[in-house]
Amino acid sequence: MGENEPRAASAAQPDKKMAYHKVNADQRAQGHSPYLDNDELQATALDLEWDMEKELEEPGFDHFRLDSSAQQHLGNSQSPDLDLEPIQPSSSPKGRFQRLQEDPDYISHYTRQAPKSNRCSFFRILKVFCTALILFIFGIVIGYYARKKCPSPPTSQEPNNPQIYHKILKEIKAENIKQIYRDLLEFPREDDAELAMKILGQWRSQGLEDVRLVNYSVLLDLPGPSSNTVTLQNSGECFYPSGQRCSRDPKTLDSQDLLYSYAAYSAKGTLEAELVDVQYGTMDDLIRIQAVTNVTKKIALLKLGQSPLLYKLSLLEDAGFGGALVYTDPCDLPKTAELADKAFMVSLNSGGDPSTPGYASIDGSYRQNRLNLTTLLVQPISALLARKLVSLPEDTAQKERCTPLQLPAAGKKTISLNIQSVTTYRTISNVIGYLKGAVFPDRYVIIGSHHSSLKGYGGQGWASSTAVITALLQALVPELKRGWRPDRTLLFCSWGGTALGNVGSYEWAEDLRSVLQRNAVAYISLHNPVTGNSTLRPVASPSLQQLAAENSSFLSEALFPVHATKTEELDPSFSLHETIAKLTGQVTLQIASDPVLPFNALDIALEVQNSLKGDEAGVPQLLAVASRLRDTAELFQSDEMRPANDPEERAPVRVRMLNDVLQGLEKSFLLHQAPPGLYRNILYRLDDRTSQFSVLLEALEHCKRHQSNETVQAALSEVLNSINSAQVYFKAGLDVFETALAGKK
Repeated sequence: MGENEPRAASAAQPDKKMAYHKVNADQRAQGHSPYLDNDELQATALDLEWDMEKELEEPGFDHFRLDSSAQQHLGNSQSPDLDLEPIQPSSSPKGRFQRLQEDPDYISHYTRQAPKSNRCSFFRILKVFCTALILFIFGIVIGYYARKKCPSPPTSQEPNNPQIYHKILKEIKAENIKQIYRDLLEFPREDDAELAMKILGQWRSQGLEDVRLVNYSVLLDLPGPSSNTVTLQNSGECFYPSGQRCSRDPKTLDSQDLLYSYAAYSAKGTLEAELVDVQYGTMDDLIRIQAVTNVTKKIALLKLGQSPLLYKLSLLEDAGFGGALVYTDPCDLPKTAELADKAFMVSLNSGGDPSTPGYASIDGSYRQNRLNLTTLLVQPISALLARKLVSLPEDTAQKERCTPLQLPAAGKKTISLNIQSVTTYRTISNVIGYLKGAVFPDRYVIIGSHHSSLKGYGGQGWASSTAVITALLQALVPELKRGWRPDRTLLFCSWGGTALGNVGSYEWAEDLRSVLQRNAVAYISLHNPVTGNSTLRPVASPSLQQLAAENSSFLSEALFPVHATKTEELDPSFSLHETIAKLTGQVTLQIASDPVLPFNALDIALEVQNSLKGDEAGVPQLLAVASRLRDTAELFQSDEMRPANDPEERAPVRVRMLNDVLQGLEKSFLLHQAPPGLYRNILYRLDDRTSQFSVLLEALEHCKRHQSNETVQAALSEVLNSINSAQVYFKAGLDVFETALAGKK
């Protein structure tokens, strides 16, 4: 009511207000908002937190509330010719009827028939009384037996009631997660599809009815029949990636750890060349090295860390290198990590099926010939082998002060690198479970885990993530049986092909691109929930920073082989898993059931301003645009976030429009094509030590080498247009709301 209610004279009197509502309710029923014509919206909006039952029972009664007498009158009226137009309620305490009787100009529109005999009247009254009495007794009998035999329906509950959240989270228990985890490990992991089928059956048994298996035929790069090798040409010594000497022992040759110590989608073949230490492979490292040596067709000794691997490999490729040995310096690892003698695997795939870039691998799709994603021969090696290559004593890293590995300047080393991985088409399976929302079923909150790892690489993270997501689903079921549902649809996903470049999730997203671009609200990842027992490090988009703190590390690009009991050694009681599951559940329930999405427009504007700290050319102009973005975001948040706190502000159409704006807050910052290894969303930082836009940093690095500012100017233009687009987007949202409110007034 209030500002949405048309003005009328003397509307303050209670009696007059009732009639006023009755008149206007009938008038509005013919021209009600088109947004309420949608059957699904009308049917589902009854579960909103605020009370919209009366408004949605009669679509025309938007923002009008009838008092009890008015409701009774309209509810009992059966006449299609009900005339409400000229009624003018009285403010007299005697009431409307008495006022009309006293009015000398009052003329009755009804004529009274001549009275019949008293005997006829008596029998007629008796007949009506008996009929009413019989119907009354008959109704009591029916009601009694119906109440006795039929269970009472579940009481309606507000979807975003914190008490429901508490009940759901209370059902998440460490012992349940542990049991689910062990059940998963007992299943043989020879085939991706078989494991996907087990997860599908497990989710259905928990009560999730709509669970589907989605398959794609994709190009995978898998280990060859024997391990890759590194040979020192001066001594003839041959080593496996782990640092073990080459052997013809069948047990060694068939070792899964050795076979899966490789770089997926690397170039194949043999390369004999000089080894060049490039340290972390930054632009400064390459400029320094190229100033003293020719790097063409040579093999780089490259450390992981400081920037994405794919980005560094692209720099090596541009510089003319022919291969790269990738390792993790022991000084960059936690002291408790026993990974110095462990080789690992990496994927050079930025995402999806390489043979169908940008489109889904469905039947009939054109397959491009992309067996390799780089011209470099890339091989990950252990720190133990790296130490041997730089001729460092093996106990150097054991000292109190760790000494970073570095190849001595004196003397050259020539090695032979042999890589023989195999590309082949395989079927991968995704498991997708749908829990339909009650109010906004066309809005999706996606929770993702994975069931794909390579012969133990990546540890038991797949089992941990699947156990956590299954435990969350298990906790939701009791409330679902009581009639509760989230406002928005929940999608539970278990992805296949994750270790080789998030193949399953990419293909599914490309397959449903148009639907997800319109309907996806948020993605919550449980890729590897427990990797240690010290610090909780959630990562979130800028608009969700109030729900999580941002952090990242590029050392996670290496997938080390982990013993099957490692997860239980890290978390023997599974209390960490329980904490992660409850945190995930809390965030999921808030996003899925809060009437207004918990996205913060102002945080995005602040993130933009923080990312523009620097004295580079063009930054002052960007700061001016960013300042306008912040002003608009503040206005947007102060004026349009009121429905999040005030139920009286929550008109369904307005809330829907507001959520649509919030849902697209960060889309203005997506690049069409990002540099290798960098995020398409320019708001995502490279790591917690970097404050500037990654696309600007990359352009500045490029400028150092090529002595040209064209790349910097192009990057500045992209950032400028992204910020301006976001400002225009926020402003357009404000204009829509102002127009809507002006129309209602």
